[in-house]
Amino acid sequence: MLPAFSVVAVSGRDARSFLQGQLTNDLLGLERHPGLLAAACNREGRVLEVLRLAAHGDTVLIVVRRSLAAPLVARLGRFVMRAELAIANQDDALAVAGLIDPMPGGARTAAQASASGITVMVAGARRLLLVGPPAVLETVVQDCDPVGPGEWERACIEDGEPTVHPETAGHWIPQMLNLDLLSAVSFSKGCYVGQEIVARTQNLGRIKRRMLRFAGPAGATFAPGQMLYSGESQAAQLVASCDGPAGAELLAVTDLRYCSELLGSSRGGSELVPADLPYPIPAPVTALEA
Repeated sequence: MLPAFSVVAVSGRDARSFLQGQLTNDLLGLERHPGLLAAACNREGRVLEVLRLAAHGDTVLIVVRRSLAAPLVARLGRFVMRAELAIANQDDALAVAGLIDPMPGGARTAAQASASGITVMVAGARRLLLVGPPAVLETVVQDCDPVGPGEWERACIEDGEPTVHPETAGHWIPQMLNLDLLSAVSFSKGCYVGQEIVARTQNLGRIKRRMLRFAGPAGATFAPGQMLYSGESQAAQLVASCDGPAGAELLAVTDLRYCSELLGSSRGGSELVPADLPYPIPAPVTALEA
C-alpha cells in the first residue's frame, strides 16, 4: 500500500468541465488514458500539486500526495461557483496501492482489480496505481507482494516523474519539472489557472532550468527544496530523493549550465553524479537563436 497518497473525488455532471479549467492536461482524453498525469498551478503558473486522474462515471478520481490533499480540496472549492459538483477527500473510503511490472502476478492482479471494481491507473510503462476500498484492495493484491513506499518513490525517480511536497509547492512552472515532456500539459486546450504563464514560457522557448536526475552516496539524506551546488554557486534545487541498493537517487530542478557537472549538497561538494533520464532534455534556446 502507498499511505503517502490520498484520493480526492470530484463528482457531478460538471466535474470534468470544472477540472478542465483548473488543470494543465486535457481531460477530454480521460477515458482513453486512466492515470492521466496533470498539474494544478497557481495564477503565476507555478505547480502546486502533481496529480494522477481517472474517470469513474460522473466522478473524477484524483490521486495526490496526502500532505497536499487538504489544500487541493480547499482551493478547488473556492472556484466552484455555480457548478454542479461535490469535492471530497476520500481517505476513509479509498486507499492506493502500487504495482511495478514485471512482477509475478502483476498483470493478473490488475485484471482482477478491474473485475473487482478497483480503479486501475497507468502511471507509466511499468507502473500501475490501484484505487479502491482498503479491504477490497488488500484482498486483490495479497498474492503479488505490492510495492512499498520506498520502491515506488525510486521507480518514479527512475522514470523522471516529479513530485511536489508542501515545502516546494509553488516553486516551479510545469516545464521546469519536465511535465511538458511527460505529456502532462496540453497546449491546445482552453484556459486554466496559470495557463498564460505556462503557454508564454513554452512559446518563448527559453527554459533555462529543467529537472535532471542524479546519483549520490548511500545513506545520504536530502530534503525537498534543498539547494545543491556547483562549487560555490547554487546550481539546482531538490525535487525528490530516495535511498536505493546502489545509493541515493535524486531529481533536482537544475540550471542547464550545470547539467553535466558534479554537484554537491553543500558548497564545494561533488558527491552527486548526473544520471540518465528515460527521455531527452531539450537544449535551451539562447537569445541569439530566438
